[in-house]
Amino acid sequence: MTDLARASFEPVKFAAPGRRRAWLSVGAVIVFGHVLLAIVAPWLPLQPVAKQNSGAILQGPSAAHWLGTDNLGRDVLARTLFGGRPSIGLAVASVVLAAVLGFAIGMVASLAGGWVDEVLMRVNDVLLALPSLLVLLLVASFIGRDSGVLIATLALMYAPPIARLVRTASLNVLTRDFIVAARLRGASRRELVISEVLPNIRGVVLTEVAMQFTWILLAFSSLSFLGLGANPPTPEWGLMIAEGRGYMTIAPLPVVAPIVMLASLVLAVNSTVDRSSSDGTP
Repeated sequence: MTDLARASFEPVKFAAPGRRRAWLSVGAVIVFGHVLLAIVAPWLPLQPVAKQNSGAILQGPSAAHWLGTDNLGRDVLARTLFGGRPSIGLAVASVVLAAVLGFAIGMVASLAGGWVDEVLMRVNDVLLALPSLLVLLLVASFIGRDSGVLIATLALMYAPPIARLVRTASLNVLTRDFIVAARLRGASRRELVISEVLPNIRGVVLTEVAMQFTWILLAFSSLSFLGLGANPPTPEWGLMIAEGRGYMTIAPLPVVAPIVMLASLVLAVNSTVDRSSSDGTP
């Protein structure tokens, strides 16, 4: 048998579903761990996050301070664990609002069609073209860093990708035969959206929302790093990196610890989304 014939009879090897599920579970566990730590941080036996100690500045790991101290003598471990609270909380609030706005805009555009669709999508394109971080910097500089303002701005800037995806996915579903049958039996638009369209686009929309969560998380941390996000002495990962970067050669842990937490959360969310998409999980 020739090499070509032998190759044609060799079975094609696919990635084992169990391995994909293992990666999925690891990513999900890491995400759950971050959320759980952010919730229970106030009840953990940690040092006060804002307590300064001039006699313990930039110390290395010890029994009293497991990850050492920062430039003001504050406990790095406590601040790192508490740092997820403002970051995750604001990102979740922003992405939920962005998902609601994006879903509403995308569904209205796909169902209405015509000039309504054209106007909504052109406005959507304008928002997509705006540099998100620059807009956030301008809003934080001129309006203020109030959490409500930041949440509204982040939601407005990160809703357009969700809206475009919802519109595209909905238009694909609305051409199916079961939608035609539902319309013939007198189903209202509300019934079409809830019973027919939403179950068929839920998977791709949730995937996009999860991806936008990571971008919002990074955007808020970038704002804090630039001094326009969380206010000192609030423990926040981006702000901690900014405060400790000048002392990295002496004490790297005040910078490395929040970087590891931020990176692990983003990678875990991305891994979970990728694996669930490849498995076809809704």
